[in-house]
Amino acid sequence: MDQLFFFHGSPEIFKNILVVCVGNICRSPTAERILRQKLSGKFISSAGLGALKNKGIDPSAAAMLIENKYDAADHSARQISSSMLVEADLVLVMEKAHQQSLMDRYPAHSGKVMLLGHWSGQEIDDPYRKSDEAFRFIFEQIEESCSEWVTRIGG
Repeated sequence: MDQLFFFHGSPEIFKNILVVCVGNICRSPTAERILRQKLSGKFISSAGLGALKNKGIDPSAAAMLIENKYDAADHSARQISSSMLVEADLVLVMEKAHQQSLMDRYPAHSGKVMLLGHWSGQEIDDPYRKSDEAFRFIFEQIEESCSEWVTRIGG
């Protein structure tokens, strides 16, 4: 069943968007920074399912952001919590396994958990400890996926 049953309302209902990956140092902070720049007036944050707490953004992810004119400063990885999910209007995850994990742990919030790559049907793999080419490929996937969300929920 398509999870867009909640999407029939006005896009303005998505004021607080949470982006989730595992460590909260590569993918989710990258998407967070891209969405922040493209969606002014909305609160965008990120967290990890197994966060490397208080760690900054991965240097390769930061380099991709900076190279593409996004802010990469002042990130501190944080662990997802139930209060974050309560506050979020939309939760964007990188992989189906992340989606399932959140739905299993927090079933009351299942309807607002979707893949970042939902519109293209893509999961976004973890580039952690991989080559610069891997980071570039993942960055492009994340940026494209964020642009799709921006088109649908507006800035």
